[in-house]
Amino acid sequence: MNPRISLDSNKEPLLSDRMNTYQRNFHFLKLYFRSCIRRHLNSLIIACLLSSLCFLILFYFKNQTVFNLFTYLFSWIPFYRKFSPKTDTSPFNVRKRSGLSIYDQQIIYNDYDYLHNSTLTFEKRIYSTNIEILFRLPKKVSPSALLLIFHGCSRSANDWFSTIERQRIIGAALDLGYGCLAFQSTDAFSHCWSNEFDLSNNPDVQMVWNGLDGFYKEYPKLKLLPRFTFGASSGGMFSSIFAINSRHKIQGQIIFISIVHPELLESHVRKGTYPPTAWIYMTRDTEFASQSRINESMKHFAEQNIPHKSYAIEPIQVTSTIFHERIPTLTRETSQYIFECLQQNNWLDSENYLKHNPRRRNTWPDFLLLTVNKTHTNSNIFENLNAHKKILPDFFNTIYGEHEISFERSFEALQWHQQIYKMKNNST
Repeated sequence: MNPRISLDSNKEPLLSDRMNTYQRNFHFLKLYFRSCIRRHLNSLIIACLLSSLCFLILFYFKNQTVFNLFTYLFSWIPFYRKFSPKTDTSPFNVRKRSGLSIYDQQIIYNDYDYLHNSTLTFEKRIYSTNIEILFRLPKKVSPSALLLIFHGCSRSANDWFSTIERQRIIGAALDLGYGCLAFQSTDAFSHCWSNEFDLSNNPDVQMVWNGLDGFYKEYPKLKLLPRFTFGASSGGMFSSIFAINSRHKIQGQIIFISIVHPELLESHVRKGTYPPTAWIYMTRDTEFASQSRINESMKHFAEQNIPHKSYAIEPIQVTSTIFHERIPTLTRETSQYIFECLQQNNWLDSENYLKHNPRRRNTWPDFLLLTVNKTHTNSNIFENLNAHKKILPDFFNTIYGEHEISFERSFEALQWHQQIYKMKNNST
């Protein structure tokens, strides 16, 4: 017998057996998966629904908003804090450009609501030597502190009760229990505040002192409340000077898009004789109140264990509704029109942030107002735009995010000061 033929004939049954084994195993696997699907069908349906829900959340909300939500929910877990991504400290971080913080999104104005004109009331007093103070005290809660407010150059005390961004700062402060007092600088030409750090030679310090003396004569009980300051731009620099006064001592200050007077860093901060300070700055402000400059100042505060904190305001992403959302008297139709004009005239980048600084390239009024003026069908938009001619330039600056007023982060800074003051009192 030929052995080769014998070997081949012996292989055939072996191959057949293997094929039968594979077929049986495959059949068992199919039965197993079918039974698993039947047993876990409800779980699969729930998993699919949850996946769809997560997709919708990511699709309809910005990624940073979702990140903020998870940070808020899980920040108490040590593992999460350890491995959560660190914040980039670059001047303009794309990942952080997310619009309003969680705190700002949740603000409800119970007392002084910019959306309801009937609540936007305030009082005016003129004390000795023609010192004017505009003020509003909390009505829904008892006053727990006073907030002395110093405007920026070319502005006035009245702006704090008549422009939306400032009204929202006032509204947040009132809900937290701050009585708000807005002062007018003595410089009638520039409306800037004096930078003289010798208090005896600073006319604005003298004016605020005398104004407070008159106010306390009328409201003697309020003199017992702690005082804080909020200064914007030039008013922020002045706040840093007023902070060293002992006649009407303050417990803390918020410096908005401004800095601490350099002389005071040496004479008071380094000696540890300076109040808690919070800075609110804009990330595109790389000159006067830059992040790097504020960080350098905070090093001196840290060396002396003086409470300090900074809050960044990012540029605002332009959407078809953003102008209506921030300026409600601008209609949705007008907001949509502004958005489309900015797109058509190459003013927006790929992520719909302003590419050009409105202060340095002031061409947007031309294509917004002149174009719509020629279009009869847009007459309503034209009238709405014209009614906001004086408001729009400031908001364009706010959107760009370099050096302009914004209500953002103020609530957090005001609340932080309350916590620091409470901790200080509890420790004593």
